[in-house]
Amino acid sequence: MNDSVPPGTDRPWPSPILPVLGRLHGELRVRHGLTLLGYLVLGALAEAAAGEAPVSVARLTALLGESGTRMSALLGDLQRAGLVERERRAGDRRTVEVTLTDAGRARFAEAERTAQALLGRQPGARPRPGGARGGRAAGWACR
Repeated sequence: MNDSVPPGTDRPWPSPILPVLGRLHGELRVRHGLTLLGYLVLGALAEAAAGEAPVSVARLTALLGESGTRMSALLGDLQRAGLVERERRAGDRRTVEVTLTDAGRARFAEAERTAQALLGRQPGARPRPGGARGGRAAGWACR
């Protein structure tokens, strides 16, 4: 089957990135139990001081352009899966901060390898300079 034509149609995809993102989302769900948004959250947290520094929920919400309600639900799912921890900031109980657990760090590293392998196979895809930087997502500024 031609990747430029959605299944069951004879018209091309409106954007060449859609089949790539769809395939990535499917691989992340099947192999790692993560949605694409969950993967992005784990990646943002992994980038924050190598996953050791907490990131506020407000910062994650702004970074990913999600609603607070959606982010709260997603973080609840990730916390129940043992991938993140949420705590109120000492000295300012209004702020909730999120950190990766060891399991979250490991799950992200596995998912990042899957994403790199899949994206590296795409026509026109170029590998990142310096590779995956030890499983950390490139270019996230969460501090």
